Amino acid sequence: MRKLLTALICILPSKLALFFLKMIGHNVSYKAKIGFSLIFVDKIIMSDEARIGHFNFIKINNLKFKPKAYIGHLNILKGPFDLNFDKQGAIGNSNKITRAPLGVTYGLSQLKMGELSKITANHRVDLTRSVFVGDFSTIAGSSSQIWTHGYLHASSGKGRIRIDGEVHIKNNVYIGSNCVINAGISINSAITVGSNSTVPKSLLKRGMYVGQGLRYLEKKDLEDVKKQLKKIDKPNLIDSVYEK
Repeated sequence: MRKLLTALICILPSKLALFFLKMIGHNVSYKAKIGFSLIFVDKIIMSDEARIGHFNFIKINNLKFKPKAYIGHLNILKGPFDLNFDKQGAIGNSNKITRAPLGVTYGLSQLKMGELSKITANHRVDLTRSVFVGDFSTIAGSSSQIWTHGYLHASSGKGRIRIDGEVHIKNNVYIGSNCVINAGISINSAITVGSNSTVPKSLLKRGMYVGQGLRYLEKKDLEDVKKQLKKIDKPNLIDSVYEK
């Protein structure tokens, strides 16, 4: 009921919306701004000059914006997760950030954006597990993907497991257009990832990384991989889930 009431209030003109949001218990500054968007959220915290643009669909758990943090226009943010943005942390336009419902996923998940960090435009972020972006980092250009889950199938038959893992992108990182970042990856500070790159393992040494041609690494046996991972023991999950 609270989410529905919040959504109805948020389609009002910004000043009226802020007044009524405060009335029902949200912590919003009168110096914040909310555009014409559908916003189904349990708790909104918006500091001075934080803003949400127009024509967004936002159906999440909680939203916390420090001063001048913002969401642009035409974004889809949907699923049981939190947004937590430091000052001037941002999502640009036309991004899709989603998480499957609990039962497919488990526990808490969040997208954390550090100071002056930004996800620009037309990117895809999966929040099966959390994604943490540090300060002064940019997911730049367009069409990059961040994944926090994947599947490994048995060599034959129907056996498979899902492998989940948080993604950590630290400070002063630049990710070029059309990159794919896989589950469980950490990218250290002061790293640039060139356009059209796939990041299948953590990047620890500062500098620039670029993609390469597809190459064979090794055979991955399902049972051997299980021994290297931690099994998630949660009731009602529809898959066998392991964590990196």
